[in-house]
Amino acid sequence: MNNEMEKEEKRYIKKAEGKIQESEVQLAAALAHEIRNPLTTVKGFMELLKPYLIEIGKEQYAQIAIDEINRANDLIYEFLNASKPGINKKTEIDLNTLIQEMKISFENQANIKNINLSVNLCPGEPAIYGDLNKIKQVLTNLIKNALEAFEEAHAGEGMVCLTAKSNSRKTQIIIEDNGPGMTEETISRLFLPFYTTKEKGTGIGLSICRKIIEEHKGSIKVHSRLSQGSVFTIELPMAFSK
Repeated sequence: MNNEMEKEEKRYIKKAEGKIQESEVQLAAALAHEIRNPLTTVKGFMELLKPYLIEIGKEQYAQIAIDEINRANDLIYEFLNASKPGINKKTEIDLNTLIQEMKISFENQANIKNINLSVNLCPGEPAIYGDLNKIKQVLTNLIKNALEAFEEAHAGEGMVCLTAKSNSRKTQIIIEDNGPGMTEETISRLFLPFYTTKEKGTGIGLSICRKIIEEHKGSIKVHSRLSQGSVFTIELPMAFSK
């Protein structure tokens, strides 16, 4: 009798969990759809401001902002159409241009936090082959994490450096900071889903980053020590070896 009751209870719980998950997905889809409306408005204002920014030599800022809004819209579109077959959006990506654009995207946040955000470009014109939106998603996550790390513990001026490197077959994107660093335990669990050291973190960002890089036939590694900062190294194939 008890076994039957336990089975019935499990079935009820499973059914209830299914309904909750379905409701959460519907709510997330509705929110994602509504987010597109303010994004469209912001994009319109950026288009209006673009001529004035051109006059003062800041056209690149407007274009990057518009590109980022388009990228957000693309991510929302992918979320809303997650059940449909994916479209191959891989193209050739100039590595130096990529990290320069990432610097421009974050330099205002860095200045506010008194963090020196710099780039080291690679000689020549190294390129990778991939989905630009997804690669930017990875870099955005890593740079954002580096900047936020200084909020927790850092007395002096912070430093975050983006470096591009390449050899005959591989390219590297290195994100280095002089922040508080991490323990060995944190490093060992860093890419696990739902693991986070942040009070309001979800713990899914870095696991998604690793998945994206692995889908691009690359790897992501981290080296860190307490009070000595962290170094994230992304290695990807050169464009011609795709």
